[in-house]
Amino acid sequence: MHRRNRRVLGSVLGLLLCSQAMAYADLTLGVDAPRGLSEAQTRWSDLGTYLSTELGQPVTIMPLHVVNVVAEVKKKDLNFVLGNPVQTLSLQAEAKATPLLTLNGKSGPYFAGTIIAKKGSGISKANDLKGKTAMSLRKGSAASYLFNVYYLRQQGIDAYKDLANYKQGDKQDDLVMMVQRGLLDAAFIRTGVLESMEKEGRIKIDDFVIVDQRHDDNFSLLHTTPLYPEWYVSAMPNVDTAVVQKMKTALLKLAPAMPAAKTANINGFVAALPLDTMKAVVNAFSGKK
Repeated sequence: MHRRNRRVLGSVLGLLLCSQAMAYADLTLGVDAPRGLSEAQTRWSDLGTYLSTELGQPVTIMPLHVVNVVAEVKKKDLNFVLGNPVQTLSLQAEAKATPLLTLNGKSGPYFAGTIIAKKGSGISKANDLKGKTAMSLRKGSAASYLFNVYYLRQQGIDAYKDLANYKQGDKQDDLVMMVQRGLLDAAFIRTGVLESMEKEGRIKIDDFVIVDQRHDDNFSLLHTTPLYPEWYVSAMPNVDTAVVQKMKTALLKLAPAMPAAKTANINGFVAALPLDTMKAVVNAFSGKK
């Protein structure tokens, strides 16, 4: 009986020690990088510094290729992930991740797809894209790929059949520049990219046309598609619940005036929004009902 008690006590102590080790070990926050790894590292580095202070342990930012986010998360054994809603759904299904919060951008906790063409090209409506060349990011992208391709499908346009040459790239900035230089007729990007590139002095928004431009209340960014929930912070199942709670509390405390929010160009984070609308879009492409 005494031996059995010692074994049970040993197991309990082992669990406590593992939990304590996680509480003080380095944590890694993987972040989606639709504008490239370097841009993502710069954008989110101050968030890593802020979280390290708030959690009392190092939090490392690790940019992830948009097309390989789920695979990279599994391979690198990350602790938290900041990714788009499509990636969030995949992480839930394939890695048992738990969505914690939704990013609150400068235009709120929603974003959309934006289809752009060069001014003077004669392209302003979805139907004008037939027979034209266009590019998006790869299928791991929510706004650049899924939102825009799904929107065109609703307008009776199959991007793979009705466009003259539809391809997929790795960096949204490159797609914008290709349209500007006349190398593409149109590009599929996410909201905020044009505004950011103009602020950086790289383009002028007036040189572009927004295809089927929408106007939604309380949303100022140029866009084509309906609005969908912004990116999510998800916790992987390898993280202790106490650490998860500390991360959630720290992110909710992030205010727009703080350096981490300013560098990332966000207002902070809000309670996780429902993913129902995203599930409908994803299921449309997977054949599920």
